[in-house]
Amino acid sequence: MSASAPAAAPATALSEGTASALERARAFGAREAATSPLFVQNLRRAGAEAFAKLGLPRPSDEEWRYTSVAALARQLPAMADTGPAPAGKTSSARSALASLGPIGVAGRSQPQLVFVNGRLDAELSRFDGLPAGVRFDALSRLFAAPPDLLEKRLGLLRGHLTHPFVAMNAAFLLDGAFVHVPDGVVLAEPLLVVHVADGSAGPVASHPRVVLSLGENAQARVVEAYCGIGSGFVNPVTEIVLGAHAHLDHTTLQEESLETDHVGTTEAHLGPGAQLFSHVLSVGGRLVRNELTVRLHGDGAGATLDGLFLARGEQHVDNHTLVDHARPHCGSQQYYKGILDGSARGAFDGKVIVRPAGAFTDAHQKNRNLLLSDTARIDAKPQLEIYNNDVKCTHGSATGRLDADAVFYLRSRALSESQARSVLTLAFASEIVDRVPVEPVKAHLTHRVLGWLAGSVPEPR
Repeated sequence: MSASAPAAAPATALSEGTASALERARAFGAREAATSPLFVQNLRRAGAEAFAKLGLPRPSDEEWRYTSVAALARQLPAMADTGPAPAGKTSSARSALASLGPIGVAGRSQPQLVFVNGRLDAELSRFDGLPAGVRFDALSRLFAAPPDLLEKRLGLLRGHLTHPFVAMNAAFLLDGAFVHVPDGVVLAEPLLVVHVADGSAGPVASHPRVVLSLGENAQARVVEAYCGIGSGFVNPVTEIVLGAHAHLDHTTLQEESLETDHVGTTEAHLGPGAQLFSHVLSVGGRLVRNELTVRLHGDGAGATLDGLFLARGEQHVDNHTLVDHARPHCGSQQYYKGILDGSARGAFDGKVIVRPAGAFTDAHQKNRNLLLSDTARIDAKPQLEIYNNDVKCTHGSATGRLDADAVFYLRSRALSESQARSVLTLAFASEIVDRVPVEPVKAHLTHRVLGWLAGSVPEPR
């Protein structure tokens, strides 16, 4: 059989969602062409063409085995592509920002970028105060400037050609953040990028793009926070390129409303000796997929990936990771945890690949999940794919309930049943929370976990 065009998809809700998204993506590209540089137009066009071939994932796709986007596909036709023009002055957006607590933007003097429904809110953003040579700006502002480093970095990792949601993000590319730290520069303060999904006036789809580029021996900490109100769909893509011996600490905090679907994709390319520390923390959203691909393509590169999610009710949270060891002496550590209550569903699908050239690889993957109810469910699939004999790799997953003896012991110390369960659950979560290096984020997340345990977080809006 020839490898020609794939067979036509059946007339299902998925194909309807694909057709609607594709039609709107092409109209969007035509509308924005007059104000966009050629390399952005080309990226949108390539994304739309790839999305037309890939379509939305189907239940038969192995990579989406545990997460169905059928309901999302049915809702896509009713969503606006982006929200109204910068909505930073709206009380609803500010209310969502306030929910970030100590990492909220109000009163901060550090550089920060705020996007509302995928568009820059210049009033709430601050671009200055950084060392010379550091770039920290919105894509929409850079599109109006002469092409420079951004043209070489945007879409560099080519995910828009193979991944359906990255392709959709490229097709609808409108705005986002660009961070470049030149060789040898070390940033003392973390950079904050906030995305607000404001669906208070109706469901809105947004496709923010974040590009993080660190030169040789550069160091930075970047926090991406996602919050919001109302209903909608957020489809962010983050591209990370680290030069030799660069060091990036990247935190993704996702806490949108329970009416918002979030499918986020992060792709990272690490040069020789580069180190990536990733923290993915989910405490909101209805359908959430956090996909992280790290390619260790330089000798001695390393990645430490941590994740934690809390889900209850009908929430569905899927953490999907791939670490590709392509060169010798590389290392990776993964530690993901999930806490589920009610009828929530969760998934951890993580793979480590060691290529033939990946001698002396040191890779370890660990997944732990805590079920607080009889109706919660988790699917876990840790995987190793190894093509070199001189490696040290381990993986494992465990799912269980609170230790009855530990609960009994705490109750013997005068704690109530509820208090004892909360103490043990907080201890389970703290193992990941305590590894977050940005203190305001750690404090905020601890507050979120405590509120969740008390039944008040996340609050449906």
